[in-house]
Amino acid sequence: MEKTATLLIASALLVLCVPALAKFTAQDVKCHVCKAVVSEIEEEVAKVDPKKKIDVSGFRLDAQGNSVGKSVPMAKSELFLSEVMDKVCDQMDDYLRATHKKTGKFMLLKIMIDGKMNPASSEVDFVQDDDLNKSLGHYCLEFIENYEDVVVKYFKEETLNEHLDIKICSEETEYCNDAPIQEEYEFDDKDEL
Repeated sequence: MEKTATLLIASALLVLCVPALAKFTAQDVKCHVCKAVVSEIEEEVAKVDPKKKIDVSGFRLDAQGNSVGKSVPMAKSELFLSEVMDKVCDQMDDYLRATHKKTGKFMLLKIMIDGKMNPASSEVDFVQDDDLNKSLGHYCLEFIENYEDVVVKYFKEETLNEHLDIKICSEETEYCNDAPIQEEYEFDDKDEL
């Protein structure tokens, strides 16, 4: 009887003192936050009329005293991108941690899409966390603070890379460990064997 009581107390202490093994790590969360940030910025950039331009001349004058101007598409301007990045971390309140019911794979799920409940929410189990998802905003702010220049560099490119999340979150920042995108190799027209 005494042995059973001791075993019961030890089991209770073990349950109370050892946290449940998480199926994901803080690095997994940071990776998904990075991808969500890239996705949110892509959405904001897509909303901008591509014909809309912004003057980025810097108020320089030529030899005759005329203003020398250069305009770029608004969506590619550092001013616009900086404004988007200033607000993007507020969007992390719209995300919840979840695991896919079938695969058990960790993900961040955006709750509302176009004003409606995300249809994928029935395919996941939401993960309760102690900080009520405040760490998502924290990880977002950390990412933007450390990698704003990287994000601006990729979003200023003439055409956006279709795998921006992998380029930024895996190759540049190493938040994720997705396989790098293989660039297509162009063979020369020479017959060499």
